[in-house]
Amino acid sequence: MINRLNEMVTLVEQQGFLSVKALSRKFAVSEVTIRRDLQRLHDARRLLRTYGGAAPLIVQLTAETPSTDAPLMASTLANFSMEQVDVVVNVSLSPRADLVLLERAEKHGVKIIAESLGMQGAKTLVAVDNFQAGWSLGCWAGEYAQHYFQSQARVLDLTYHLSNTQDRSRGFVAGLQETLPAAQVALSLTTQSDWQSAYQLTTDAIHVHPDINIIFCINDIVACGAIQACRDLEVDPAAVLVLTFGLEGKTLKDELLRREYLKAGLAMFPEIVGPLCVEAAIDAFNGVEMAAQIITPHAVLTAETLPQIYAQQHGDWLLTLEQAAAYLPTPIGFTSTAHDALPSRIGFLVPFSEHEWYKSLIAAMRAYARHLGIVLAVADAAENLRDELVLRKLGIAHEASKLVKAGDVILIDGGQVTTYLAEALQDASGIMVITNAMAVFDVLRNRPNVNLILTGGILRHESQTLIGPTVETVFRELRADKLFMAVSGVSLDFGLSHTNLAEVAVKQAMIRAAREVILLADHTKFEQESVMQIAPLDVVDKLITDNALPASTRLELAKRGIEVLLAKN
Repeated sequence: MINRLNEMVTLVEQQGFLSVKALSRKFAVSEVTIRRDLQRLHDARRLLRTYGGAAPLIVQLTAETPSTDAPLMASTLANFSMEQVDVVVNVSLSPRADLVLLERAEKHGVKIIAESLGMQGAKTLVAVDNFQAGWSLGCWAGEYAQHYFQSQARVLDLTYHLSNTQDRSRGFVAGLQETLPAAQVALSLTTQSDWQSAYQLTTDAIHVHPDINIIFCINDIVACGAIQACRDLEVDPAAVLVLTFGLEGKTLKDELLRREYLKAGLAMFPEIVGPLCVEAAIDAFNGVEMAAQIITPHAVLTAETLPQIYAQQHGDWLLTLEQAAAYLPTPIGFTSTAHDALPSRIGFLVPFSEHEWYKSLIAAMRAYARHLGIVLAVADAAENLRDELVLRKLGIAHEASKLVKAGDVILIDGGQVTTYLAEALQDASGIMVITNAMAVFDVLRNRPNVNLILTGGILRHESQTLIGPTVETVFRELRADKLFMAVSGVSLDFGLSHTNLAEVAVKQAMIRAAREVILLADHTKFEQESVMQIAPLDVVDKLITDNALPASTRLELAKRGIEVLLAKN
């Protein structure tokens, strides 16, 4: 193992960054083992454990601007950790993800700027006034319907569940009905903010409501799906009006010039928002008092007005700031050069890397940051969160391993966190482990210091656990000191729950066989209720979780007699 660790450090120093997956392939060991090795090297200050892999201890992040011709996909995004950046620009997609990010940021003294959607703990929000912008587009649509649809308007609203996109839809309908009081919303449907969902919903809506003549789309990728559905259904372009909220990149600007289904779009100007995000990050770094929101400009553009502020060059659209400043009511001002101190690195967590909004926004932020000598490090938000949760589960497993003493007979349930516990117990001695989880068995099978019993039973391939009457019989005939259990959901009312009936029966048998039940559950498992109840909460003696679980929940669990242990991150 020592040779592997030394070679790992050498490779990371040579290549600058290596992912967990790449290291796993290189050394022909599991990703679990690689993550454990990287944590050891990080703790020994031999390299920097990042989200998704590892970097040299002295990190050289590049500020190079990617080619505007190449699509910016998630695989091209660099990884970074809070230790590597001074400020983070983040898009809030989930309160649970926000809790994790805030905890990490506070730990390292990193300020947060919210983009598009506000989040608790952010210094400010950089975003358009979604309701007002939607209202502007709705007024335009009402005037269009008066001229071309004999004042008839039947709307398909393709929205999304987030508050900012809901504001866009509400603003659009308000503006439309203020201009055209008789306008009606035939359907308001929540897309998954992706092309396929928008395409299918538009197709179905037009089949059921053929009188729909206005389709409002909360972003460009939704508009693309709606437009393609209209084409495939051979809807007369003169009979339907598609409107987009964004005009984020080249695709829909080109579509606007076709003068087919897309007749207008609400432009949000990522070329302006990008520098404003950098400006906000600089202000946060300098401790400047900031407004709750920095409102960015918007404008309704058509095929006629688009060329007034965008120029076509080499097949792309370039914003002319001088023309935009004259056209837009909101002033455009970038002033960061007046600051005494600039951050060295700004991190940007991107939620939808396939959307042109984020491709364009990253390019604008990179160019502006590079001009000021600031490095912009970009990472995929979902991948960062997944890897952060892995680290938290590793911490939970490590804390759980401290509870195992020589002479213990322990049951280990199936699950990712319990597999990490097995990894943490590889060097234990004088213990007996009974498990129905193939992953746990594989980790410990070659450890002669651990007495290992695999229950037998029917293999459930989806979870790689053994289920059925054989397993339940084994647990009826055994008694163990401790059970380490993983579940799909935990709620104060419904208790412990799981997704599969056969696995639930086995978990119930394990609970009956154990003198002490220890639940291993990170904060994302709480307030979740899966299909089947395993048991009420009062069967749990100890809970090991992470510090993103709210204090109020921890107190409530303590009131019910459950000892709550927090893993160190």
